[in-house]
Amino acid sequence: MRPELLSKTYQLKNEISSLAISLNDEITEKEVRSKWFPYIPKPVYKLAVAEDGSFNKKHYLGFYLYSVSGYAVGFYKDGSFVEEVTGDINLSVMKRADLIDDYLRMLMFLTEFKALFRLAEKEKPEILIIDGTLSSRFITFFPKTDWFLNEEFEGKVANIAGEFIDDIKENLLSDDITAFSKEIKEKVIGRLIEILGDKGRRRDVIEATLSKLAYFEYLLLLHKLFYGLDWNPVVIGIAKTSHMTEIFNKSLPDIRVFHQYIKETGYSVSIYVDLEQKKWEFSDVFEYMEKNIANELKDVSIKYFYGKYDKGRTISLIEVYENPELTSEIDPEHILDFLKYYSVTGYPFLLKKADNEVRITRRDMDMIEHLLDLKRELHGREGLE
Repeated sequence: MRPELLSKTYQLKNEISSLAISLNDEITEKEVRSKWFPYIPKPVYKLAVAEDGSFNKKHYLGFYLYSVSGYAVGFYKDGSFVEEVTGDINLSVMKRADLIDDYLRMLMFLTEFKALFRLAEKEKPEILIIDGTLSSRFITFFPKTDWFLNEEFEGKVANIAGEFIDDIKENLLSDDITAFSKEIKEKVIGRLIEILGDKGRRRDVIEATLSKLAYFEYLLLLHKLFYGLDWNPVVIGIAKTSHMTEIFNKSLPDIRVFHQYIKETGYSVSIYVDLEQKKWEFSDVFEYMEKNIANELKDVSIKYFYGKYDKGRTISLIEVYENPELTSEIDPEHILDFLKYYSVTGYPFLLKKADNEVRITRRDMDMIEHLLDLKRELHGREGLE
């Protein structure tokens, strides 16, 4: 770094030191404590399955090499673990460099759900733990045709993808990403050629179609999380950070305000998530063909609260699916009890393990690049090396 830029850190130092002081001026400790309920959690074991995902990529002139992975893990009282791994390594010719991470994040969420459901349907856990918030799963972007193509096909690509939703439903958990399976890919290409002629053979046209089908697959999995399980697990999402300010309406996020004043275990007031305000969308094709699923997803009820269930500084944002079949199991005290059992320094060790196991590193991508013999492939930065 240039020393001219580094000198600006000294100008910033005073502002950082005054941050806590300004918070004390904005809100009183009494007001914060009025939103907090002290509670000492009692460790309670319940079989839980937690999930996490990862993605990484390398860019070359004309395409991306990417890897996505989902991982789920459960823990039995005898000390044994059970696990499930899903994922994909592939190429993308997506042209919107500013949106490639959004696309890969959708594929990552998809593989997370696959790993979670495959393991959960075998083990029937009482708790399903999502890494991050449940509501974040509703703001996953729908891959648009112009992410991949320089020309539009008048909605034909989305309509063709929609024709294969039933194929996905019939084989939902059979492949890591069912939309990318050999059988469905061959069917999709055949249909593209039938409708679009030789243009249907183009890789960007094929990927634009399969990406939409993968998104439809993701929505089917999201629906399964809330409506498609044949037992009634508690479904929660746990996040270490949050930018929400609904409780105190201050300049700093609520979670930062609680960190300033709260040291004892307990939980905050609960607030319902307004999913209608989330920036998410179905495609017109999916909503037309799967109207009931779309409507049920819009009716999902999620509440959140902030919880501290162990010693240390950690306060978590906890989102809870209000399953109408469950009552006391989803109140904050019951949730803190079983999180206390799994807690290591204030965070569930199942999520820590999932994060460690699933992570796709830069070194991993270098190894994949080497195995694919892409080391000499042009990437556009040759002049800087």
